[in-house]
Amino acid sequence: MLDQAEGLRRLVARHTTRIVAVVGSAPEAGQTSVALNLASALAHHGQDVVLADESGHAAPALGLPLRGDIHDVIAGRISPDAVRVQTRDNVVLVPVAHRHPERIDPRLALPVLTVGEPDVVIVDCTHAGGVLSPLAAHAHDVLVVLGCEPASITGAYSWIKQAHFEYALAQFRVVVNRAEEMEARVVCRNLATTASRYLAVSLELAGHVPSDRQVLRARHLARTVVDAFPMAPAAVAYRQLAAQVMHWPLAIRETGPAGIGDIGGDRGGEMAHGVGAVSAHTA
Repeated sequence: MLDQAEGLRRLVARHTTRIVAVVGSAPEAGQTSVALNLASALAHHGQDVVLADESGHAAPALGLPLRGDIHDVIAGRISPDAVRVQTRDNVVLVPVAHRHPERIDPRLALPVLTVGEPDVVIVDCTHAGGVLSPLAAHAHDVLVVLGCEPASITGAYSWIKQAHFEYALAQFRVVVNRAEEMEARVVCRNLATTASRYLAVSLELAGHVPSDRQVLRARHLARTVVDAFPMAPAAVAYRQLAAQVMHWPLAIRETGPAGIGDIGGDRGGEMAHGVGAVSAHTA
């Protein structure tokens, strides 16, 4: 009998659907904005995209009315089609039970998300203190959103550390939000150095999104900046990020909590030699 992880790997391989989990270093990092705009940019590149709204913030950001979520589908209260909402960006948004995502069995959720064999499923993850939901834990790629602020940087490292020890993840991709390219490179380089030294984890800069007043304007219109203002600097950055995502190697995740154990480690050394020094280099 196939175990759960093997069964899910075969399901994803059969559909060749990439799953990208988007997480934030802090609530103000802009995780949902990145998830929404990345999904929109991928759709503009001709990709068939599903956005799994696990945080519960994506649908309200677009002003979309909802009739239920995946939990309702699994419970048999509504049909799968009833929870799939088409956005003006040609992205299919599917709400997940964001209050209790840990109760969603990915073996039952994935068939709902992968109807029609989409190219990409973006999971706008719930804030769970460094623990991925069962669905997000099966993502091929984990995209960590952070800013240049010291609190955001240390928050990102803490999240990466906990997720690494929980799931034995060895690679993460980083998006630095509201930052110029040089700032983003310095932040990621210092963060990657610390993660490599103390965790033997690989961090790769996936991209950066510059500060752009049109992002806020699009938010007030309940639209993505990619859709509302396609020539805005942030929209251009999201399209560049989407083009990279389309060509990332399709990795296979070995999932299943490994036990956090003693993750305290040499925290003082980490903060003194690595993450704590990042903001000083970007000042």
